[in-house]
Amino acid sequence: MKMKTLYKVLLSAAIVGSVAYGCRKVEVQDGYFGNNIRYKDKIMTLETGRDAMKGDLLLDRSTGPISVELAAIRKWNGQPAPEMLQQVDAVEWIDEFTGQEKTLEELEKKKRKVKRPVFEISKNDGRIIFRKESYTMDSCTYFIDVKVSNSAGTRIIQNALEVKVVKGNDYEYRDDYAWIVCADYDWDNCSPYFDSINIQFQKVEYMGEGNTLTFQFLAPDGTVINPKLFPEGSKQKGKRLEDFTFGYRKFDDRLEYDVAYPFNTQDREFEWWVPGATFGKNDHYDMFAAVRFKFFRPGNWKVTWKAFYP
Repeated sequence: MKMKTLYKVLLSAAIVGSVAYGCRKVEVQDGYFGNNIRYKDKIMTLETGRDAMKGDLLLDRSTGPISVELAAIRKWNGQPAPEMLQQVDAVEWIDEFTGQEKTLEELEKKKRKVKRPVFEISKNDGRIIFRKESYTMDSCTYFIDVKVSNSAGTRIIQNALEVKVVKGNDYEYRDDYAWIVCADYDWDNCSPYFDSINIQFQKVEYMGEGNTLTFQFLAPDGTVINPKLFPEGSKQKGKRLEDFTFGYRKFDDRLEYDVAYPFNTQDREFEWWVPGATFGKNDHYDMFAAVRFKFFRPGNWKVTWKAFYP
């Protein structure tokens, strides 16, 4: 083969290769849009008063990056759902939360309020964002359409999600146990050693916006126990309520605590020790009660505890 002919062959091969390579690059750039994009769990439940970020969007090998938007949202009966699009005052942290903050003022300086929809969809991955500021919403079922886009195109997926919003409790509590016990374990001066008693939430009142928990204690006969007669919380380290609040005040008829919400979302046990003289026993006895409670909705709350004999 002559040199000139060989050169033409090689040149032609190079041109064909370049065209093929160029086509391959365009194909990758254009991407692929899967026909079976869907949520792993199409039905999900959200609880009012709780932050949630959930929902895995399966992309069916679609080329990334993707963009996901809320296309439409409607109630189970087809009616509009403006309550799911309402703007709420959400918290945005502007400084690191360390857990060592000493006052509410110090804590508040580390965050700010920003307007956000109570329900939205993450643009980057399609996850559901539901905010705890949904306290006032009622239970309802919603159907949601989402719009998914990538370099290969755009598609609206109708009824991509069925979201059931259920009413969450503003608070939870349980009384673990309560006893009238020998004070300081002075077994020789009291009998019986233990006497069964209980303590429970008798009344819970929402007193408006704020950051306080107010506790009032009633003896079994209904009289108000003077908290100034209480010891300084629990006799066990780490179970005193005041150790987990930003300040507290004692009055003749109540205790007031400054707190940040949600308060005590961990499964933590608190203890109350009340001298026996405050409810008809002598000083050889204490009332010892262990309780657990959580408050989710911010505000000023008043709780009336009552001790009673089972």
